[in-house]
Amino acid sequence: MSNSPAPPSPADLHEDQVVALLRSGAHAALLSAYFGEREYRELAQLAKLAADRGNERDTGGEVVFVLPGIMGSRLGSANGETTSLLWLHPTAIAEGGLSQLALPGGTALSALGVMLPGYLKLRLSLEIAGFRPIFHPFDWRADLETLARALLHSIERSGASKVHIVAHSMGGLVARIALANDRARRIHRLIQLGAPNHGSFAPVQALRAVYPTVRKIAALDHHNSAEALARAVFLTLPGLYQMLPSVLSPNEPDLFDPSQWPQDELAPDATMLAHASKVRSRMPPPDERCAVIVGTHQETVTSLRVVDGGFEYSIRRDGDGTVPLSRALWDGAATWFVQENHGALTNNNEVLAAVNGILKEGRTAQLSTTRPVAANELVRTVTDTELRAAATHKVHWDRLSLDSRRRILDPVITPEFMSPAAVVPHTA
Repeated sequence: MSNSPAPPSPADLHEDQVVALLRSGAHAALLSAYFGEREYRELAQLAKLAADRGNERDTGGEVVFVLPGIMGSRLGSANGETTSLLWLHPTAIAEGGLSQLALPGGTALSALGVMLPGYLKLRLSLEIAGFRPIFHPFDWRADLETLARALLHSIERSGASKVHIVAHSMGGLVARIALANDRARRIHRLIQLGAPNHGSFAPVQALRAVYPTVRKIAALDHHNSAEALARAVFLTLPGLYQMLPSVLSPNEPDLFDPSQWPQDELAPDATMLAHASKVRSRMPPPDERCAVIVGTHQETVTSLRVVDGGFEYSIRRDGDGTVPLSRALWDGAATWFVQENHGALTNNNEVLAAVNGILKEGRTAQLSTTRPVAANELVRTVTDTELRAAATHKVHWDRLSLDSRRRILDPVITPEFMSPAAVVPHTA
């Protein structure tokens, strides 16, 4: 019997430790299982290329703060050099630990790092391009304005007189608010990737306990249902409320008005809705520093209406799968479009090349600047009731396929979570 120590879990390592393993080739099988075989080979090559550019970067590279999206930061508690991971730790989830995410009770938690499968390739591509990227994980549960102030403090502490920001999804809103309060104008360029500038229907579904990611996470929790987690946790998180969709046309419901929601046990908090509306109204317009990259041609919830028992969502190929195209736009900012889904924007090679070009020159030929024609054709509709029929049985992490583990935060119900009683959404 071997007495050698167990190999490290990549999820528990600091990003610099993971990069070192990628460069050395150590624990290749473990990292290949964590990232995926193709992704591992690509990251290993990028890590070596980044090391070759290291001296140039350390001496003169411009600083780039990289902000993840919602749920893209690991959360836990730290005591000296010891950390205890809660999000996203399979054992903690199985034991009902997600109840600790509720606010204000869970304020002792803090951001401990980013989810590397979503953001490491972005960091390495920036290093290869000669920049000095800094991950800026944040507590995605919190108020956007609070998070923006923390970002500005981090920028000040960096000591750099000029920084860039590349921000995905929710991080793009944090950076947008920070821009308005950047009195010293340290922020030289801001690039948003799939930011919900006018909100998204994904937070609605999270609050309603029907978002696929929420249902998968709840299936791993052997103590709480998705509905129980929504009531106890998600309905207490300001960050979710502040990404609800704005009213863009007269026939849309105002989701910052509590009377426009289904009146059931998952009704949102009226005070938090009112505060979220104020935060959204204070978001600044863009200036010459701002750029937006928008994902297109993916099946995306683009509207909703109240029906018996909850909401009914309309899905069209008019967004990145999470943020509708019209809601990702930041009117006045330089904008580029790419046929890609929300989560993959940070790993798309064309997007990464475009990011480097925009940071260096303020422009790129990698992506199109022509806005696609609105895809008005309805693909299908689905209701809260139908969505709640998915992922109803409990699942053990160790019985999940490696693909399902890697895709745990993707808004897709992978096979192990399928319920025999699942209702198939009806096609329009």
